[in-house]
Amino acid sequence: MKRRKAPRVARPLNALLSASDGAGSLLAAAEQLGRLERDVHALLPAPLTASVRLSPPRDGALVFLVANNALAARLRQQTPSLIEGLAKRGWLIRTIKIRVSITAPEPPKPPKEARLPRQGLVSLRDLRDSLEPSPLRDALARLVARHSYGGTRKP
Repeated sequence: MKRRKAPRVARPLNALLSASDGAGSLLAAAEQLGRLERDVHALLPAPLTASVRLSPPRDGALVFLVANNALAARLRQQTPSLIEGLAKRGWLIRTIKIRVSITAPEPPKPPKEARLPRQGLVSLRDLRDSLEPSPLRDALARLVARHSYGGTRKP
């Protein structure tokens, strides 16, 4: 005779994430890192805050990830006051390490390939032809040329 399994009961996501095991400890660590990051950004000069990311602290050492050596040098000058400011806010940080985190450049964006429908192109040609010579007529001529036959043929 087979034993029936107890039916699974759906639990709210916040109850699952606030549990003490598994994902709950991950949520607590993420919240703690968020609080620490807010405190660090409050202590840093405003121009530096957007360029500094934090790595979770380990053994009293906090790691800053920055984009270039110039930022790293500037942060090294701020290190003693940061440690003192974090201590006043209740954080037990003994050292701050600064690492340059080189990120891969963003891939180039593909060129826009907007196309005018045939009727729209015909309407723009008619408008261009009805205008007296002017900057507007020149702009319409360039627009029609760019959208006619893939942009290679002049109207």
